[in-house]
Amino acid sequence: MNSKDANISSGQIWLNGQPCQEITITDRGLLYGDAFFTTIKVTDGRVEHWALHAERLMLSAERLGFRPLDLTLIEAELQAFVKEQSQVSQSVDGVVRLTISRGSGMRGYKAPDSPEVRRVLSWSPIKNSASFDSGVGLSICSTPPIIHPALAGVKHCNRLAEVLAAEEVPQECFDGIMRLNNKVICGTKSNIYFYLNEQWQTPKLDQAGVNGTVRRWLLNNQSNFVEAEITHKDVASARYCLVSNAIVGIIPVSVIGSTDYKLYPDWQKLALSYRQSAF
Repeated sequence: MNSKDANISSGQIWLNGQPCQEITITDRGLLYGDAFFTTIKVTDGRVEHWALHAERLMLSAERLGFRPLDLTLIEAELQAFVKEQSQVSQSVDGVVRLTISRGSGMRGYKAPDSPEVRRVLSWSPIKNSASFDSGVGLSICSTPPIIHPALAGVKHCNRLAEVLAAEEVPQECFDGIMRLNNKVICGTKSNIYFYLNEQWQTPKLDQAGVNGTVRRWLLNNQSNFVEAEITHKDVASARYCLVSNAIVGIIPVSVIGSTDYKLYPDWQKLALSYRQSAF
């Protein structure tokens, strides 16, 4: 991590609660991807859906064998960081990436007995909100997600499959769909939902994919959202389609490849309900 980065200056990075310009090259997150992260939207200087992010951070730490996180400390650092960045950037809206790394250790894959976990916060300005009233287009990627049931659902720092898949996505498309054994899993940066048999179905993530915060909110709070196996036939026969991530919220899909979709009439109502529950 370098202070000369074109997009993030040193003042926009904190390491363990303090401004920093660099991180050691022996960090296991850099060397092995031995880390996990979450991407958080900040609106009016307030962190959106912190409870959902905190829940996933704890689950990620448990699944990857990290010691339990001090969420009180992490939240305090996050709030202080957001306050400072809002003042420095003169904008109360932005995006924070929170990365938790296992820290440094001896050479080799085996984790140190007493790791010094690193908490890295970085700030990015949020782009002007695009209008999604007409829906977005998605492409279909040939790169599959990496199969690993032990890591499925976790937003870990091994994202090379998504990096390769993202290179396939045309500029005019919002995202690209990643598939596994002829079944839809997710987008490179989003979760996806299809309206089938009078209910919303989102792909199961027991083999691969990231269990996004919006996806979890929908499954926990909307009774007509369920997990299911989604095939190519389902993609072609669905009446409506939605995608989501923590930055854009919930938005409608108008086309995937050569398949067109009607816009879900109540998507704005659903999106508003999610936004209103942010704090």
